[in-house]
Amino acid sequence: MSESLESLRKKIEKEVPYVDVKPYSHNIIGLVLSMIEKDYGKASAIQAMKDFELDELGWSIPDEE
Repeated sequence: MSESLESLRKKIEKEVPYVDVKPYSHNIIGLVLSMIEKDYGKASAIQAMKDFELDELGWSIPDEE
């Protein structure tokens, strides 16, 4: 069974402060975003990117389709 959306979002929240500080935080966030998109759809992944302001950390937020 896949992880809950809330659980995945908490993983992103935990890593955001460490982007460009700790190694692999950027990679972990990217992987978690991929998991969100796979299990909950592109719109959920885009919303997480917006909610955690990942564009300010180097991500490109695509337009919702």
